[in-house]
Amino acid sequence: MTTLTIGARDEEFILSEANGQLSRTNATLKSGQNLVSGTLLEDDGTGKLIGSTGDLNTAGDELSTPIVGILCRRTDATDGDVEVSIIDWGAEVKDAFLTYPVESTAGGEKAAAQASLRALGIKVR
Repeated sequence: MTTLTIGARDEEFILSEANGQLSRTNATLKSGQNLVSGTLLEDDGTGKLIGSTGDLNTAGDELSTPIVGILCRRTDATDGDVEVSIIDWGAEVKDAFLTYPVESTAGGEKAAAQASLRALGIKVR
């Protein structure tokens, strides 16, 4: 008998969100990105979104480019910009299903990313 394994589903990271579409915004994922649902996003400086780099400020205590939202669905934008839906306000999300920036040897990137999410009104559980 064949065994099938189901991977993480889109939006599985969401525990709760504001009524209607208040927690969601449409945005543009920059070309060259191939990201899974739950990836933390930052603005690349042109208004397009990329996966968060996790670069910390000179004090090493907050992200130099804050998180602007969380990608709702797996998206392949390797061949061009893609319109996506993101969670950017008023939600509760599951920590285990988020894709954080890579921790450096000094650490602190995950904590800074969570602080950036709190500033958006997104609570990590």
